[in-house]
Amino acid sequence: MRPLAIAPLILATLVATVALRADEFSDHFIAATAGVLNYVEGRPLVFSDASVLGKELKSRTQVKTGDRITTSAADRMEILLNPGSYLRLGPNSELRVKDTAFGSMKFQLTHGSAIVESATFNRKVHALQVGTPAGDVVFEKAGLYRLEVQPSTVQLAVQKGQARWLKEGAEIATLKSGKRFVLAVPAPGKEVQYAALDKKDADELDSWSRRRAEFLVAANSRLSPWLMNSMSSRYGYSMRGGWMFNPYFGCYTFLPFDSTFGSPYGFTYGMFLPVRIYRPMHNYGWESANPGSGGYSRSSGSTTTYDQRSAASAPSAAPAPRMDAGRGEQEHRSSTAGSIRNR
Repeated sequence: MRPLAIAPLILATLVATVALRADEFSDHFIAATAGVLNYVEGRPLVFSDASVLGKELKSRTQVKTGDRITTSAADRMEILLNPGSYLRLGPNSELRVKDTAFGSMKFQLTHGSAIVESATFNRKVHALQVGTPAGDVVFEKAGLYRLEVQPSTVQLAVQKGQARWLKEGAEIATLKSGKRFVLAVPAPGKEVQYAALDKKDADELDSWSRRRAEFLVAANSRLSPWLMNSMSSRYGYSMRGGWMFNPYFGCYTFLPFDSTFGSPYGFTYGMFLPVRIYRPMHNYGWESANPGSGGYSRSSGSTTTYDQRSAASAPSAAPAPRMDAGRGEQEHRSSTAGSIRNR
């Protein structure tokens, strides 16, 4: 083959490679919006645009403003909020999507149960509100919360964190950790009804949520170094972390950028820390770490080069990947996770 004929072939190969890498990136990272379904168990339905016919929800689906999600007795699901925060919807529940922007996230729990787990929540860039028939709950801190909406009562259990309860726009009370609150407007001069939390009261939904948290931290501890390095130059740092898809675990997990964060269940996420090294080299310019060559590179004049390295590793508190985080699609991954664990 003549040299001139080879050039177009090489160019086409390079273009295809770039396109593939772009597709890989889009598959492993998500935009700055809430509402991606990270895990679905059973056959929950979504109703859009006032439609009377629901569509079955699948993992990695993006729900949008106006959607209504329903679960039956055999259904459970996990929705990604801001990086590091999750909303888990229990069986026999209905959730309406009001807003998915990080700065104004809002959902409406009309009936059933929902758990909010948050490892990181910054009120300067995040805002999460869940409406109920008894008013709105505004989340103010990272923590662990459970909402119960039943025909006769609405309750909020705050295991960790802090929230505010609003009724018709007026603040009724600040709800602090360690208590289960009844969201019923108290009589004048009275306090909101509450009871101390007891671990013995945990049910199957609580246990499932904990297993999900354990599974996600295990997925974080086994992320691909190549993906973490790709993330450093393409994902914004304003949120102090991002969602990254681990194909071996089949879900997105939280990857902190500049600090370690812990799940309120007690597990710790591994961190990705980009490192830029600048070193003067007399009159030769600048020196920077070059992991590809194992040494350093020089540049002349005032041009600088820099490198981004991953400081993420399997944290000491990260549990081994457990396949009981949900009965559905996670069961068939046991052999894959076992091979990862033995590497």
